Amino acid sequence: MENSSQIHFKERLTGKAIVFDKHNHIALVGNRINSFYLLPGGGIARGESIEDGIIRECLEEIGYVIKLKEKVGIIEDYRNRDKVHCINHCYTAKVIGEKGDPQLSGDEEKNGMYTIWVPLDNALNIFNREVKQLKMGGVGFYNTGFNILRDSIFLKEVKNYHGEYK
Repeated sequence: MENSSQIHFKERLTGKAIVFDKHNHIALVGNRINSFYLLPGGGIARGESIEDGIIRECLEEIGYVIKLKEKVGIIEDYRNRDKVHCINHCYTAKVIGEKGDPQLSGDEEKNGMYTIWVPLDNALNIFNREVKQLKMGGVGFYNTGFNILRDSIFLKEVKNYHGEYK
């Protein structure tokens, strides 16, 4: 097996958001391919600020313009199979105005991406189930496992250290 110190990892910046609506519910995105939910967000384009990338990704995925509030944190992970070093930034955010139409990519549309809005505690319960399923070997998608753990940590951080978002 290749030693990870000898692997050349390509860096990938991502931005995620814990987006609260006027009912203090947060957005989770899912798709028809699997039964897992994640926070909205994705890759940051070259030359784009992390903040602008998160705002763009949320508009594309959930159809809302958002205003970023607090930085939750940064999580880095190394995905040996794909030789990618992900640097994941997360912010809390509030929706601004009325819902627009998501602007899904071809793959997101083909996979049937959709959004649900749930209270923070419900989102934590969803992620606790997903983490348990991951630990039991029930997540067959390589990157989804990393993403579940990452988003679970971000949600716990908001709940534990930021309290109930207002």
